[in-house]
Amino acid sequence: MVDTQDLKSCDRRGRMGSSPIPGTKAPAYRGPYLFVREIYFPSRAFEAKFFLLMRIFLFLLTLLCCAPALSGQKKQAPSSTFDLKDALQQKLVSITIAGTGGHMGSCLTLTCKNLRGKFLRLRIPQGQFMEPSDSAYQTLVVAEEQTVALGTKTPAQVSLSTFCAQAGDRSPASGAAFIVGAMAPEQLCKLLKFIAEKGKAGSSAAQTAVWCFTNGESLGSIDDPELTKFAAELLGKNVPGYKIKRQTVEIIPGEHARLGKALVVEANYQYTLEKDEKLLINLLHADGKLVKLISKEETLKAGEHRSSIHLEVWNLPPGKYIVRIQTKDGRVIKDLDVEF
Repeated sequence: MVDTQDLKSCDRRGRMGSSPIPGTKAPAYRGPYLFVREIYFPSRAFEAKFFLLMRIFLFLLTLLCCAPALSGQKKQAPSSTFDLKDALQQKLVSITIAGTGGHMGSCLTLTCKNLRGKFLRLRIPQGQFMEPSDSAYQTLVVAEEQTVALGTKTPAQVSLSTFCAQAGDRSPASGAAFIVGAMAPEQLCKLLKFIAEKGKAGSSAAQTAVWCFTNGESLGSIDDPELTKFAAELLGKNVPGYKIKRQTVEIIPGEHARLGKALVVEANYQYTLEKDEKLLINLLHADGKLVKLISKEETLKAGEHRSSIHLEVWNLPPGKYIVRIQTKDGRVIKDLDVEF
């Protein structure tokens, strides 16, 4: 039971203004067993100082909470890897580039010296052209990216895998000097990336594909269906329906290097006849002039026909031609464009 006399006594003390704790008002009665103390300030100056201290306390508390996150954000160290051309422009390295003989494969040796005074990595990008000091030699293009670590004392050497980017000029001789040129066009860089990813860098078909981009060689000369299809897509051309068999050419450093002479064009084709027809096959120049008769007149039944052709072209000049399947009166049934 609550003593009524005690409650009245408490209420009486509150009205009299007495307070058991300095700096607070007397407890106000809010019902049985409940007393609430209300903070009061002796002056406005004291109140301002109190809130200022509270703000400082909250600010310090915030800093304390954020300190671990801030300490985890370390300042990023400057990169120690530089592209070859950038490093040369900033005079961070000096280099010499020499041919090892030939144009495809590990045909260049790059020797580099660190001028920076501290460790760096040098990146030689895929698609970097290397220009010969002697213009009689072929321009080479880096087939696969290389990175070389350069200390401050000993020069470093790296072997570069390359393709020729200039068919018809001389294959570089051993010791031929080179300098850093421009970067290859985007299409050629995409081709080089595809060749590297597919593990085709050591194939002659890959070199032929590069020449299709740099020298306009026929896509039919690429003896690799997957590579032919990819190259045709990059160039925005149709995949050729024929293959070119060429003369094998021995590559001798210092001598002219190009594709061998076209010997035979092989093609598969199909067509449909609505009725029985007498057909013959002619070879024409791209301008429509007759070159020679390939197949004599033959009667063929109505329906779908699939066939192949083996066309010897060793005695013809390189260029664009048309293999035409036609009736005797000249009506065209099928045209097949070929280039060699």
